[in-house]
Formats: sequence, structure tokens, C-alpha cells
Amino acid sequence: MSMQIDYLRVALSLALCLGLGVAAIFLLRSRFRGLSVGPARDLALLESLRVDPRTAVHVLAYQDQRLLLTTRDNAVHVTVLPAGAPAPVASAPPRDAGAQPASHDASDGAPAP
Repeated sequence: MSMQIDYLRVALSLALCLGLGVAAIFLLRSRFRGLSVGPARDLALLESLRVDPRTAVHVLAYQDQRLLLTTRDNAVHVTVLPAGAPAPVASAPPRDAGAQPASHDASDGAPAP
């Protein structure tokens, strides 16, 4: 028994499947356009500072608010900054020459006695 392949039918089936796939992609893109992973327009990272290897502080602008995010290990603490809070500066303010720097205990982040 000889089996003959109809190449025209195979080509048409392949074209139909590819067309359905492309149509599905365009339909999903137009349906979920608002859920894209592009850059957020209302959210901006203003400043970021690594305090120690496990702790970081970030200042975010969201719409007309400023948020302070503190991350440590697997925890995130969010603080809404008051409306009159000054914008962060790129360089640290000058320190008083006679002032002693604050020492911190690296184990829990609390100031040392």
C-alpha cells in the first residue's frame, strides 16, 4: 500500500496555522496594551544609596508624591515623604569638621551606644 503526500494540503495547513498564530499575537497585544512592561511614566527613581551590603535606601517620585523605600534582606519599608520635603542632592552635604560620625551596629542597624 503506497501512501502519497499531498504537499499542497500540507503547505496550506502550515500557512493557516501560522496565520492564526500571528492573528492571535496581534489580538493579544492590542487587548493587553496597557499591561506592557515598558517604562512607567508616573514613576521615577530619584536617588539610590547602598548603606551596607544588605541595606539600601531609594527615593522614588510617583505622580506628585515622593516615597522613601528602605530595603533590608527580604523586607521593604515604605515612607511617604511630606510634600515640602527637599529634593535629594547628588552629593553629600559638607560635614562639620569637629563632628563625630555616628557609628552603627551592622547586625541590626541600630546606633551603637
